[in-house]
Amino acid sequence: MKRIAVFTLLLLFIPTAVFAHGLNLTLVEPGVLKAEYEGGGFSPRMVFTLYNAENEVVLEGPIDENGEFHFDKNIEFAKAEVDDGMGHKATYVVGSKARTEIPKVPVVIAVFALIGIIFYMSNKKKQKAQSS
Repeated sequence: MKRIAVFTLLLLFIPTAVFAHGLNLTLVEPGVLKAEYEGGGFSPRMVFTLYNAENEVVLEGPIDENGEFHFDKNIEFAKAEVDDGMGHKATYVVGSKARTEIPKVPVVIAVFALIGIIFYMSNKKKQKAQSS
């Protein structure tokens, strides 16, 4: 029974493919915003909204066939949002730095190292019990 519990616990730590994805919104150049899922691609349902400093809507419009929203570069806005209509939203704040992501390789290595440590400790405990 204890083995099953340990095995089940270990399964929780094994990294699996995750198909969830986020939505990124970037200012490509003045007058052009680009929306893209983290895995690439976009939804034709996406709607862009530009807000001023008082959080009032300045402009709203749909995405084009390239995943971009083109608007007059002289329009001043404080933030932009994109909504894909399926629960994903992204916000771009004027003057903010690009979001940084956690590198995946070190995380996977750390998870496998943790699993290795757990197996090592378990094996050491068994050997100690057998020798006594």
